[in-house]
Amino acid sequence: MKKSIGIYLRLSLEDVDKRTNKAKDESNSIVAQRQLIQRHIEQNPYLSNLPQMEFCDDGFSGTNFERPDFQRMIDLIRAGEIHIVIVKDLSRFGRDYLEVGDYLEHIFPFLGVRMISINDHYDSEKYLGNTAGMDIAFRNLIYDYYSKDLSKKVKSAMRTKQRNGGYITCCTYGYKVSPKNKHQMIIDPETAPIVRRIFTDVIAGKSTSQVARELNAEGIPTPQQYKGVARRKDIPSKALWTHNRILDMLKNIKYTGCMVNHTRESMVIRAKSQRRVPKEDWIYHENAHEAIVTTEEFEAAQAALRKVKPHIKKKAENLFPFYCAHCGRKLQRTFGTDVHFYCVTPYWDTDEELCKSVRWDRTDIEEVVLASLKAQIAVMTVESVGKTQNTISEGTLLRQRLKALTSELESGDTQKVQSYLDYREGRITKEDFIVLRSEREKRMEELKVQIVETEAAYEDFLEKENQTKQEQTIIERTSSMNDEALKELMYDAVERINVTDNQNIEIIWKFDDLFATA
Repeated sequence: MKKSIGIYLRLSLEDVDKRTNKAKDESNSIVAQRQLIQRHIEQNPYLSNLPQMEFCDDGFSGTNFERPDFQRMIDLIRAGEIHIVIVKDLSRFGRDYLEVGDYLEHIFPFLGVRMISINDHYDSEKYLGNTAGMDIAFRNLIYDYYSKDLSKKVKSAMRTKQRNGGYITCCTYGYKVSPKNKHQMIIDPETAPIVRRIFTDVIAGKSTSQVARELNAEGIPTPQQYKGVARRKDIPSKALWTHNRILDMLKNIKYTGCMVNHTRESMVIRAKSQRRVPKEDWIYHENAHEAIVTTEEFEAAQAALRKVKPHIKKKAENLFPFYCAHCGRKLQRTFGTDVHFYCVTPYWDTDEELCKSVRWDRTDIEEVVLASLKAQIAVMTVESVGKTQNTISEGTLLRQRLKALTSELESGDTQKVQSYLDYREGRITKEDFIVLRSEREKRMEELKVQIVETEAAYEDFLEKENQTKQEQTIIERTSSMNDEALKELMYDAVERINVTDNQNIEIIWKFDDLFATA
């Protein structure tokens, strides 16, 4: 049977420049890896005559081996369809030195697979019967340390830049990136005058909405539109100056020359989710860049904003959630002393008989909804006591179990290293080592399954706990309320009220209806 080659390529997120979406080191790019391997194959007469299969994991970390194309390659190896594996270097194959060593010393020799790592100058065919392969495998310890320590190093470098007053994320509108220092902002002559104008207009007494309308009327591009033009990206024409956009600019202390960093942070480098950093931990750096407005002008703008009357949200009672159960149209209300709600469909469709009976007096419908709300709260109060006790006990057990399983799983790596050392130093036989490894791998797989199941159960618990807390909040808020206060709460608690006729309604709550049939 003619032997075949498996070419394995990998590029992780750590290797990619986020701004350019290209490999930081071009030699690590998928294209460069492919070219290097093909050149090596062409220069070897034996390899050049063999059929090839390519496997590529783009965007996958090397710290674990649960990669789709890697697993596909291993499956084909076990099926006897691949006999030679070629990689640029062992870091592309994986960064877990123990797992890499296991493949080099045991799995591949057992399966009769030849392993070639070009840049490591390693060819398993040259090291049959000796420990040179293991020595090379332990070189991956450096890669492992690199991968695990990368996040800490990047965060440390970012903090240093932040404390030095450099901007890290995006350049603030009114500024542009300095051609001499990519972490330094300088005045943008095109947009800085717009920023000054906004501050001047507000200080002079104009409202933020008025300023926004004037900028829109003059066709001045918004920050998003301006950046889009600079980056040659299409920005929707609906992007407009708004009250909130103007307000955000007026509150941005960076326009005084003060750089503020570390307002948000990722728990893991390049993670999409971020958390807010407490204000006392923000990093301030005065005179980090040229100011667009003076400190006095900035304070004057804040004073002008404080004079503006706060926006008063309409009472919920003015936004009645009453709908016709037949046509789905929102009910209209009458004005005067006798307020009632009715469906207007019969005025436009005279044949719609059912909608004609949809008519409720405001006082009557509010009494029905209020009584229903009180009943919901009463049932919730009784049931919440038992729920609270159950959730506390359940949460404690799940956390303890998850901690124990995780601890045992983490100890597996220590056991793996120790058994390896025992085998290499002759304290246990090869047969004992294989048995221990098999038992350990079986247990590790069991632990992983149990951890996944426990984590899923804990997620369910957290959801139930959150629901219980919400119910307790409602109970605490409503326990001392009179009917008038409950009426205001009532409209916050109601999602929708479908009116069937002048006697029947359906209430849809924003929380689960405790009287709903299972």
